[in-house]
Parts: sequence; C-alpha cells; structure tokens
Amino acid sequence: MKPNTQQLNDFSTQVRRDILRMVHAVNSGHPGGSLGCTEFFVALYQVLMERKEGFDMNGNGEDLFFLSNGHISP
Repeated sequence: MKPNTQQLNDFSTQVRRDILRMVHAVNSGHPGGSLGCTEFFVALYQVLMERKEGFDMNGNGEDLFFLSNGHISP
C-alpha cells in the first residue's frame, strides 16, 4: 500500500530530523544537500521504486538506485 500525502510529509519531516541529528552527532558534514533532496528521495523510495521489505543482495524484481553525489549524504 502506497503512503498518502500526509504520511509522506511526516516521513520527510522525520528524515530531516535524522539528517540534522547525524550531522550534529559527528560535528561535521554538509546538511544542505541532504535537506534539499529529502522530498525527492522520500517519493522515490516510498512511491516510485519497486522494492521489497528487508535486505536482499540479489535485487531480483526490485529497482536499483545508485547515488554518486557524496556531498548530499551526511
């Protein structure tokens, strides 16, 4: 079941909190890129991409996503 708009907004808010906590915990990092891409990644991961619960390295039947811009990762 796909999440509704309010659930996506709530999840985005939580992701932003987590980003700030991670950057603050190590007293280093560039949170701007991560914060600016939050809605994009939440929509991608929660709505658009085919994925299974749990972790499985074979990726059969799932979409794969590779992020090469390291500066948007806290």
